[in-house]
Amino acid sequence: MLSGTGQAKVGEETTRVLVAREAVINQETVSAITRELLRRATVKLPLYVKEAILQAYERETSQRARDQLRIILDNISIAEEYNLCVCQDTGVPLFYVKVGSAVSVEGDIREAIARGTKLATEEIPLRQNVIHPLTKKNSGTNTGWGMPYVHFDVEPDVDYMEITVLPKGFGSEAKTSLLYIATSEDIALGLTKCVLDTVLSALGDPCPPYIIGIGLGGTAEIATWLAKKAFLRPLGTSSPDPLVAKLEADLLQAVNKTGIGAMGVGGSVTALGVHIEFCGTHTAAVPVAISFQCWAARSSTARIYSNDRVEYLTKH
Repeated sequence: MLSGTGQAKVGEETTRVLVAREAVINQETVSAITRELLRRATVKLPLYVKEAILQAYERETSQRARDQLRIILDNISIAEEYNLCVCQDTGVPLFYVKVGSAVSVEGDIREAIARGTKLATEEIPLRQNVIHPLTKKNSGTNTGWGMPYVHFDVEPDVDYMEITVLPKGFGSEAKTSLLYIATSEDIALGLTKCVLDTVLSALGDPCPPYIIGIGLGGTAEIATWLAKKAFLRPLGTSSPDPLVAKLEADLLQAVNKTGIGAMGVGGSVTALGVHIEFCGTHTAAVPVAISFQCWAARSSTARIYSNDRVEYLTKH
């Protein structure tokens, strides 16, 4: 963002100099938006998730699975009507923040997000899930010891900050797998085997119908991050890479042929989508991270502009 002009003499000439000034976003605004995003995400699922579950109900042929999907749909409706969390496990608070290079925030962004998380935990309320991994001490606020976890990306030449919250439940998270496929192997075939082995090992524990996020390539930590990022792509969309898009479609078909079905009772709809994010990797082996997002696929995104104008991007 540029504002103001100055005068600088170079020899006999006068040159106009633009004075750059960063757009500033108020820290209190970040906290307030964090609280609101958590409320939206935990009470109302994104519209595309609700539509996908309804479509699953309509095409499911197993009566037992239809009964489970009907209960899920009723649960979603009751949560919205009474302003209650759609699932009792409101997860751990994960945030993805895109910050424009022309933007600055008063104070610490992580601190502002943590403050909003504390407020949301008390006011919504959220289940107090965050503990110290060794002592098991519970902070009571869903903060502390690095939580909420915030992943940052810098976007050049934009005057806004974009915040996405992904409350991650652990029934599905505990079934995450990290594997490596040697590049001497057929990668697509190896990936298919890895995914099906993981799905058959998990059975109904991740609360299907779920979304499978796959991180392909990079390093171990990159692949795991990409698997989570894959959850944020709306259902019904495909990878822009044609090879990856075909693999997504083939894997979704294969997973749904396992017959695991809604909540593991059997049926034709086990997954609502399979999303793959990929990155260049080493010539020796391809890391593969496979993660599950249960049917309560909660997320919400807002964009804060330099004048503190807020735009909520997720339709609930």
